[in-house]
Amino acid sequence: MPIYICEKCVGEIDYYKNSILSLNLPVGIQNYCDGILCVGRYSDCLKEAVRKFKFSNKSSYYRVFGKLLALKIENTRQLDSFDIIIPVPLYKSRQKQRGYNQAELMAEQIAETLKIPCGKNLLIKSSATKSQSMLKRTERLLNLEDAFMVVNDGLIANKNILLIDDILTTGSTVNQCCKTLKRAGAEKVIAGVIATTRNY
Repeated sequence: MPIYICEKCVGEIDYYKNSILSLNLPVGIQNYCDGILCVGRYSDCLKEAVRKFKFSNKSSYYRVFGKLLALKIENTRQLDSFDIIIPVPLYKSRQKQRGYNQAELMAEQIAETLKIPCGKNLLIKSSATKSQSMLKRTERLLNLEDAFMVVNDGLIANKNILLIDDILTTGSTVNQCCKTLKRAGAEKVIAGVIATTRNY
């Protein structure tokens, strides 16, 4: 599984250990996520690349990011096997504006690499919300309440799910997606992200 990334960038990435991290949320916020897998800290060249991927029409970056996450998954031994990979969805108008869903592109790459089915249309964003990047921490935690919906509960029930997103900040997006999947009957949901602003 070759990953094409320059030597300088490889050396700059602040990688996290190959282990399941905890989605620590503020007191009073229920945690629905069973763990986080993260490639590295949102800084330096990784931060620059993720921002280009997300905001500057560099959709082709999904290949490298998808393979980096797939490698993280393969090297994390305490993981149970996944039944399905699901990307964090964008609201239809936001996806049309951007031209692609970066999480979906990564999820498809990871699914192809690891030979796991990708359910890219099983979880949808059913209502428009304010951009998380424009909100304060407390506002982010409430902004996405009940914004997601599972299309077919029968394909989610009793499944171990790998949820894919690009950046983890407050964890509100991941937690709300996990909440929706758990309510549809998911057994376990682990989130895989490229980068986080948190210290682990």
